[in-house]
Amino acid sequence: TNIIQGINNYRLQTEQKVAVTPMLFRAPFAVSQNQADASYIEQLGLSFVALRLNVTPETVDAQHQQLLRYVLPAAQNSLKVQLAEDAKRIKDNNVNATFYMTSIRAWPAENRVDIRGELKTWIGDSKPYSE
Repeated sequence: TNIIQGINNYRLQTEQKVAVTPMLFRAPFAVSQNQADASYIEQLGLSFVALRLNVTPETVDAQHQQLLRYVLPAAQNSLKVQLAEDAKRIKDNNVNATFYMTSIRAWPAENRVDIRGELKTWIGDSKPYSE
């Protein structure tokens, strides 16, 4: 019985899940040291998409800075260059863009999410066009 108790104690310490519902997320999710559930992966993916694609000349710099906080240091320099070029284009051309999600699917075992949708872009006072 001591062996079984030891195994159960170890599992409780290493496999404990915590259910969380932070601000701006629409549903609770569960995470552990080893894995996150589909809800967490979907909501995190949607947060990254929003930071990258829902932009205006006024918000683009702050959103790109926030996005870079989640990028591995080794990849930050090349992404900073790309984001700076995009931000300049957005500000110079008065671009407003919004991403409308049409579908989302997560694979928790692989920590992967597929988000599909339509990106609507306004340049200056023009009507939006879709990508």
